[in-house]
Amino acid sequence: MNLASLRNFRSRAFVEALGILFLAFVLRLFALGTREIWYDDAFSLLLARRDLASIIAGAAADDQPPLYYALLHFWQLIGDSPFIARFLSVIFSMLVVAMTYALARRLLSPRAARNAALLAAFAPFQIYHAQEIRMYALLAFALVTYAYAASALIKKTNAAMGEPKLFFLLACSGAAALYTHNLAILSLLAVDLFFLWRRDFAALKKLIAAQIVSGILFLPWAIQLPGQLAKISRGFWILPPTLVDVLQLLIEFTTNLPLPTLHVPLALFAALTILAFAVFELWRARERGLPAGVSLLIAFAIVPPVLMLAASYLFRPIFIPRGVIFSSIAYYILLGWLASRLRPRIEVPVILAGALLAALALNYQSAYAEFPRSPFRVADAFLRAHAAPGDAIIHDNKLSFFPMYYSDPALAQMFIADPPAATSNTLTRGAMDVLQIFPASLETATEGRTRVWFVIFQRALDEAASENRISGNKAWLDARFKLISLTQFNDLNVYLYER
Repeated sequence: MNLASLRNFRSRAFVEALGILFLAFVLRLFALGTREIWYDDAFSLLLARRDLASIIAGAAADDQPPLYYALLHFWQLIGDSPFIARFLSVIFSMLVVAMTYALARRLLSPRAARNAALLAAFAPFQIYHAQEIRMYALLAFALVTYAYAASALIKKTNAAMGEPKLFFLLACSGAAALYTHNLAILSLLAVDLFFLWRRDFAALKKLIAAQIVSGILFLPWAIQLPGQLAKISRGFWILPPTLVDVLQLLIEFTTNLPLPTLHVPLALFAALTILAFAVFELWRARERGLPAGVSLLIAFAIVPPVLMLAASYLFRPIFIPRGVIFSSIAYYILLGWLASRLRPRIEVPVILAGALLAALALNYQSAYAEFPRSPFRVADAFLRAHAAPGDAIIHDNKLSFFPMYYSDPALAQMFIADPPAATSNTLTRGAMDVLQIFPASLETATEGRTRVWFVIFQRALDEAASENRISGNKAWLDARFKLISLTQFNDLNVYLYER
């Protein structure tokens, strides 16, 4: 290839990458300001409004490190509307797409990089977390940067990166990932296991040296972890993962959830078909010898979920698909590489089919307005218009209270604490102290009140009915008050009681 051809190739590659980034940006702006926030979003926004010392204390009482909350704290100087708050995650998600392109190009080929970046651009799982006021887009960015730096340690990658720069990038991206999410350690360990399996001890030594620096940088927060984990263990629990959870993880990586009930089997079929294609093609490629970069990506795709699954049974259930979000990126790069090995007349329809599948899922998820993203703002407006002075507005739990309190903080509302053994009992006393938001009992919340507005998800009522009982809080009100009316906002019920 002569100099002119090389320049032309680089120019086309640049335009191609820019076009993919523009596509990713447009998709991430879709319904960015209109989707309802939910409990986790509201918690992030309310905690980020506090000063930095309170943010650190609140994060220590919660279940995640403070980096995202601290960044959101300064980002909210621009504004704290849902659109602006979510735009921070959009930025990180755009960087993820760019780094996916760079990583795939370094490890594999320009065609694989194009395909991988396209998959990351329109993957509903990535778009969903690009529109969350949570730390997962930041986590994905920190880890894909870490993987990009670690890939330079593989021999024969032709990585043009000096030793000091490489060491700095590894140490800082590793520390950033640890400060973003507690499950980041699973993805960091995947690289160690990869080099150990390859017996590349020279690269492993360099990697461990960088990880030691990451650990030193993380040390100020690491001393908080034992107490934090103990609070989590006392505060809430989840059930051990089953085969259903593993299949849901695969669906989330492919089309994300939720989906219409009738579409879930189709999504599962598509996810299993894509996985079968990947396994078959990887097995065929194995006969000729897999590139080291492919083996590294397989480690990133498989090791974190497997470690999370093992930890869930050996220690405590922690099966959280979004915590291994970078595994989905590694999966997309592998799929992009495998697609690039097909003939162009097959490769293009395959990518277009993936885009169509993503578009159908995204169209549904962007308009989704049920638990836990019910129409909270509409319900707030209704209560603002109809609640009289002296009325009590009581939420069955914090999951509806936090979004509605964020939407209308001047409207006096209360919520009932979760039962100690409830799977949703994630709001610790320390977090309450920082936020200055506390639950109430039904006795104190209704004392001296003539009218009571009671907000509860239909899901809570359905779960109680499936166990042949009435929701405890609703049963308490039914026994002491007269039901006047019920107003429904999709699956969010607002009852009016009179004494």
